[in-house]
Amino acid sequence: MEKAGLNIPFHGAGPQLQLSVDTILEHLNKQILFRARWKTEGNAEQLLQHLLRDPRVLESIRPEAVYGYFPACRKADGLLVADQVYWEFPVLKGKRLSEYFRNAEEGGGYLALSAVTIGAGAVSLSQEYYRRRDYAEYFLLYGLAAELTETLAEYVNRYINSELGISSSLRRSFGYPACPDLAYQRELLDLLQAERIHLHLSGGKQLIPEFSTTALIFLNADPRDGEEDE
Repeated sequence: MEKAGLNIPFHGAGPQLQLSVDTILEHLNKQILFRARWKTEGNAEQLLQHLLRDPRVLESIRPEAVYGYFPACRKADGLLVADQVYWEFPVLKGKRLSEYFRNAEEGGGYLALSAVTIGAGAVSLSQEYYRRRDYAEYFLLYGLAAELTETLAEYVNRYINSELGISSSLRRSFGYPACPDLAYQRELLDLLQAERIHLHLSGGKQLIPEFSTTALIFLNADPRDGEEDE
C-alpha cells in the first residue's frame, strides 16, 4: 500500500528533463555493457574510449526524459490511472502489479510514469555504420546506445525516488511478463505528453526512436519484489 508520508510534488505530466551525455556516462554500468552487450572484457575499456573519442558518436546521443505522477487505484484485475486509462495485469508468482494499490473506496494512490530516449541520432549513426558494412562499429555503438537507454531509465527512477524522499521503488516496463501488453505504451506516452521528446509508438507497438524505453514506477513497492519477473 501507499508509503506513509509520501509527498507528491505535482500531479500529471511533469517537466522535460534534458541531461548531458557526460551525466549519463558517469552512471553507465560498464560491466553490463562489456559482458552482456558486447560479450567481451579483455580490451573492452579501450573499445569504449575509442568509441567515445569519435565526436559523431557523442553528438548522436541526446538524453531526454519526461515523467509524472498520476492518481491510480486498483479496479478488478487492473489499474485505473488518472481516471481515464485502464491497464490489466496478469498474475505472476501469485501477484498482480495492480495489487500494490488500494481500490477507489480505500483511497487509491499514485503511480509514477517515465519515458526516456537518447534520440534518433544514435539510431541514424548505427544504421549508417551498418549500411557501410562497418559491422564492428555498428555492434559497439548499438550495444552502448542500448545500455545508455537503460542507464537513463534508471537515472530517472532514482531522480523520482530522490524527489519523493524515498529510498527505493519498483520499476517495470511494458513488454515483460508482469505487464506484457506493449499497446498500453500509447496511453502512457499520451499521459506524459511524450511528443515533447519526439517519442511515439509505431503501428507495430515499438517505440520510435529505437533507443527509448518507458516505465511504470511503483512507489510503494520494494525493488526486490518479483525481481526475477523480467
